[in-house]
Amino acid sequence: MNEVKHWDWETPERPHENLREAVAVFTTMEDMQQAVDDLECHGFATAAMSRPKHPEIVETAIGHAVKSVRELEDDPEVPREAYTDPDSQMSGMMISLLVPTYVLLLAGMVISVSYGFQIMQIAAMTLAMGLIGIGLGGMVAARLYRSIQNRRHHEEKLGGYLLWVRTGSRAQELSAMSSLKQHNALDVHMHGAY
Repeated sequence: MNEVKHWDWETPERPHENLREAVAVFTTMEDMQQAVDDLECHGFATAAMSRPKHPEIVETAIGHAVKSVRELEDDPEVPREAYTDPDSQMSGMMISLLVPTYVLLLAGMVISVSYGFQIMQIAAMTLAMGLIGIGLGGMVAARLYRSIQNRRHHEEKLGGYLLWVRTGSRAQELSAMSSLKQHNALDVHMHGAY
């Protein structure tokens, strides 16, 4: 994309006032992911896409309970975060499982060797520490999974998944709107001043 300034943000949570964005609501995460994939194929960087933060954070920021996701579509005060695809979320859960396991396996081996344990004792200590790591990592991964599922459930109750796509030209606006509409997006429109 030739246009560069449209990537800039006033703050990490809020776009420039003169920013033009395509807005869409999806009823399923799968439709939103397909639209994002299509947008990327048409030259949009993932950095151009954002979503509202967790509904509880949004309600705190705007000062009232949200009854419908449609209330948030054109509100510049809604705190945002970068779009994160489901594969990245799964990778995060796997990392949260594997890192503690690896660290504790290594720690078990180092402790065993430093105390002069025999081979079987080293193996037993390493295995025990690895199992502790799996348990700790599993708890973290399970907590992340529950958080993701709770958020999805909350957003579904509000009417769907909201996505903003920053644009920098009329051609990008038309391209973004076309991609969003092709993937069952609802209430697709542009907002922001020319």
